[in-house]
Amino acid sequence: MDVRTSDADFATFFDPRGVAVVGSMREPGGEALTVVRNMLQFGFRGSICPINPSQSELLGLRVYPALSEAPGSIDLAMLITPPRAVAGLVEQCAQRGIRAVIVGTEGFAERGEDGANLQREIVGLARSRGLRLLGPNTVGLVNTSNGLITVPYTFDYNQIRKGGLAFASQTGFAAAQGQPLEDRGYPISKMCDFGNKCDLNEADLLEYLRHDSETRVITLHMESVAEGPGLRRALQATAASKPVLIFKTGRTVEGARASSSHTGSLATTGRAFDALFKQTRAIRLDSWHEYWEVPKLLASQPLPKGNRIGMVTVTGGVGVAAVDVAVGSGLAVPRLSTRSMDRLTSLGVHFNGNPVDLGPSMVVSQDPLKLTENAIAVVLADPNVDLGLVVLPVGVDRWASATIGVFQRLKPAIDKPLAVFAYGTRVSVTEEVVRQLDGMDVPAYLDLDTAVKALAAAAAYARTPSGGASRRVSGSAR
Repeated sequence: MDVRTSDADFATFFDPRGVAVVGSMREPGGEALTVVRNMLQFGFRGSICPINPSQSELLGLRVYPALSEAPGSIDLAMLITPPRAVAGLVEQCAQRGIRAVIVGTEGFAERGEDGANLQREIVGLARSRGLRLLGPNTVGLVNTSNGLITVPYTFDYNQIRKGGLAFASQTGFAAAQGQPLEDRGYPISKMCDFGNKCDLNEADLLEYLRHDSETRVITLHMESVAEGPGLRRALQATAASKPVLIFKTGRTVEGARASSSHTGSLATTGRAFDALFKQTRAIRLDSWHEYWEVPKLLASQPLPKGNRIGMVTVTGGVGVAAVDVAVGSGLAVPRLSTRSMDRLTSLGVHFNGNPVDLGPSMVVSQDPLKLTENAIAVVLADPNVDLGLVVLPVGVDRWASATIGVFQRLKPAIDKPLAVFAYGTRVSVTEEVVRQLDGMDVPAYLDLDTAVKALAAAAAYARTPSGGASRRVSGSAR
């Protein structure tokens, strides 16, 4: 009999009062030990109970021999043990009153029929005892608001920027140990690795994140669809109130086959998934790069009132390329108003169309950065412009700090979404400018196409009626 309840939904997983970690505590590479160390390092605010019968103390914490002996309020268990031990531990969780369980262990449905049978066993047991499972074959969760991190791998940073982005994936590649989250500074609220999705899946997470006040934008990586109608309903409801972006892999027959060997589930190929996009307001992403970079604009910028893009560049060739990407992504490139062109002329801008090419004017200007600042302000104030792209060279030290100053002065007056494409001769300097602009909630990019596609995603979401056809971030608007 299935007696699952709502007592251990994703809210319990993300905000437990206490976490029990079961598995190897051996130095230096015990995975359960690493989970405990990571939670201490990230400052988890709840209690941490290591469980292992062979030890009594770990990192200043008492180690308990069994779940039944763990004290206090334990809401979540992270299990990293041999596969055949998991069912017994799930039963112990039920007896202890733990209703949220992450199975980090590998060796289930992704490993063939024997593993699939073990997976079915733990799912049946969990459902009969009212537990919810995440995984197996997962690194679990991150919640930046309380320091929760269940990743069982070592990484060399201890801070993730708090913000409004929720990332969820079906691979540990997209988890905290696989990405330079501190260096990139993505503003993150929650992260989730679904693993094999034996129980909890994207539909469950969407229902939770729809009501999560800390999350403004949701980004999903999906290989397979656990339950199509449920996902469609969850997408329709969630995307009506906040953007949902999806990177779908396993779109080809060969990719679907690879997905089956990875997670033990059959991927939904491109045609079937296209139907899901058409029935919801979700926005499609086409690469891992877009998965990480496009959402930050939607999390930090207001939605545009239309799809008309105004561009300011210092290089005409990049302006032409930007126009191609913009039009191909569903954006319009309008003529600037007569008043705007007159104002640009008075500033000394010789090529005042759209894109506005400042290159020739900057060469003779006594204050090229002031010229740039004024031109950006004119273009963004134009009544024919709904969103803006700025292309600037920043890869030398003397331009870097001055560029930051330009946007510090402009930002208070900007009420339209803006993206910056930064380039230059020093990678380290350019990346630092992008990091600082992102930290100011001015989304900046090291890639022109992604900058434009992020703006296109904002325009697509803003103009798509709830429940209407989705728009692609790249390629023609659908």
